[in-house]
Amino acid sequence: MIREIDLTDNKQALELLMLQQLSYRIEAQLIGFKEIPPLWDSPQSLQESGEIFFGYYEDEHLTGAISMKQAAKELAICRMMVHPQHFRLGIASRLLEFVEQFAVPGLPIKVSTGTNNKPAFSLYQKHGYEPTQVLEVSPGITLTVFYKQT
Repeated sequence: MIREIDLTDNKQALELLMLQQLSYRIEAQLIGFKEIPPLWDSPQSLQESGEIFFGYYEDEHLTGAISMKQAAKELAICRMMVHPQHFRLGIASRLLEFVEQFAVPGLPIKVSTGTNNKPAFSLYQKHGYEPTQVLEVSPGITLTVFYKQT
């Protein structure tokens, strides 16, 4: 089941933060960069992010999450995370498809990931996202920006 995460509920915020830590530590290893911003979040910074978070729940356990922001010209997918014990079970695809329904018809959806995060890179391409830009975020570390037209 996918439902919105209430970040004003301390239990839900902490559960999300734990999932984020587990998931983004794997990405940090994949891309060779330990300074990924989600690894430095707190419940307060999540609440102040302006993002809407949705969780994927199995038996009331949070196993995946995605966040988004709707801007005037695009829907931005800000975070995607899946518990490492639940990798490769289709959770990220279901979350991505769920959030895509919020896109304004005719406006693009934007998402980015570490260029060396091959599983995420493949996920986005599989769902029709096109890599459009590569940004260097630190010496030797790049981020690939993807867009999908709705």
